[in-house]
Amino acid sequence: MVSPSPSLGWGGGGGSCFWEEGRLPSVSGCLVSAFSAITNVFFLQMTRLVLPGMLERSKGVVLNISSAAGMYPTPLLTLYSATKAFVDYFSRGLHAEYKSKGIIVQSVLPYYVATKMSKIRKPTFDKPSPETYVRAALGTVGLQSQTNGCLPHALMGWIFSVLPAPAAINLVMKTNKQIRARYLKKMKEK
Repeated sequence: MVSPSPSLGWGGGGGSCFWEEGRLPSVSGCLVSAFSAITNVFFLQMTRLVLPGMLERSKGVVLNISSAAGMYPTPLLTLYSATKAFVDYFSRGLHAEYKSKGIIVQSVLPYYVATKMSKIRKPTFDKPSPETYVRAALGTVGLQSQTNGCLPHALMGWIFSVLPAPAAINLVMKTNKQIRARYLKKMKEK
């Protein structure tokens, strides 16, 4: 079973989901609840529904798609990052609980993949096509409970893991500000 952990879009992607610093108090409580529910409740319920059959057969695989944004706090995508961290921690905890019963639960934490949603048109070494990414990620099933899915993403994950946390968070903040600024400029030109 693959549980994609869907997310509620905040206006079309490509930078529109980045909020201004300090804006959380003005975000609708309903939106925050909906975002959290859609992201986490879906995969929790799917996992709950498929586990009994897997337990009967003493085998099964659950792949929960999180995000590299869940590996560390991601400023300007804070709510998204927190929900993806939940997916990752829940998946790794379940893996520890069920591996002795023949069930693999893996947390998949991709960086960017070249898709329409990400608005990345051409695959590159670090932004693979969906087909390339999935082929690589499936090769990690059963080898580890947490994966970035492909070698370039694993290298990026490793680099962030060796950085001091404040440096990683500052780098992500700077990058997200740049992405948001490009998006806002593009929207202004329309």
